Amino acid sequence: MKLQFILKSDINGFLDTLSVDNNIFYLTKDLAYKIFSKNETPETLNIDVIRSSSPIKMFLFTHNEEASASELDAASQKPNIIFGVKSCDLNAIKVLDNVFLSGVVVDPFYERNRQNTLLFGSDCPDPQHMCFCSFIGDGKPYPDKDQKQTYDLNFSTIEEGYIVETGSEAGEKIMEQALAFFKDPSDEQLGQRTAMREQSFKKLDEVNKNYAKIKNADFHNLTKTKFLSESWKDYCKTCVQCTGCNNICPSCYCFYLNEQSKEGHELFEKLRLWDACHYTTHGRTAGGGNSRPKVYERFRNRYQCKLNYRKENFDLYGCTGCGRCFVVSPCKIDIRNVINELMK
Repeated sequence: MKLQFILKSDINGFLDTLSVDNNIFYLTKDLAYKIFSKNETPETLNIDVIRSSSPIKMFLFTHNEEASASELDAASQKPNIIFGVKSCDLNAIKVLDNVFLSGVVVDPFYERNRQNTLLFGSDCPDPQHMCFCSFIGDGKPYPDKDQKQTYDLNFSTIEEGYIVETGSEAGEKIMEQALAFFKDPSDEQLGQRTAMREQSFKKLDEVNKNYAKIKNADFHNLTKTKFLSESWKDYCKTCVQCTGCNNICPSCYCFYLNEQSKEGHELFEKLRLWDACHYTTHGRTAGGGNSRPKVYERFRNRYQCKLNYRKENFDLYGCTGCGRCFVVSPCKIDIRNVINELMK
């Protein structure tokens, strides 16, 4: 791990240098990823916001992806650099890596996308009302190698610039090749980073003061022991099964394959599309049976998957505290409220 400092006024030049060999997507103040161009200004490149509105998996496990040998063998594009990835999304990538890369069979499409992507993380200095990363799984509002997170570089905002930390050999190589943009940080600058991070934790405690009792609770044991609770029927009363929570979640990985005719071809094309456990068809079998025919059963399954099953299978929680699910929910079903109720 190496620590360096770069001026905000030099970020544009640094990224412009990297854009020769890479496609760069950076996080904007609108919580979207935008393709970088050399005309960007330091003011535009403001990554001091929370995680993106869209899940990070859209770069690695894409919806409506053609799953064919010809597609896999197609000429590879320039690598992607995702600039501004937050800690909650890096934790989600750990889940996806375990599912698609560590099983009996490696998913070749995810593997291709993963190997073709560089991750530039960034601290989250100003958590908002939906954020609760520090309340689950020892999460932190900044990337941390102690959590075995995968990132190549991480940018921590301080006065006039960023403290940049390497997280991989690829990150160290990038820093060495662009050494002219960097210099050693001073003790004062490192102190600014520490103070900023401490303030982030305080902000998270403040916005989650109504959920203090769930902080670092044993969610695994809680959901496991509450599986047969009648309360699930009450929790889901306002759920309309829109599946927004599934699709916006950065660590949901269910998918199905669909074959359809391809225009101008005699053969069919096979597409991989995101699936959701809230769909009635998700648990349906070929014989017409359904393991989860009722709304509350599908609602419960999502929480069991996030907090129980994945913890047992991967020793990782499927929820990373990003808060996307209840922001997108038309019913505003807050996972923190559900956990609060389960703990009664």
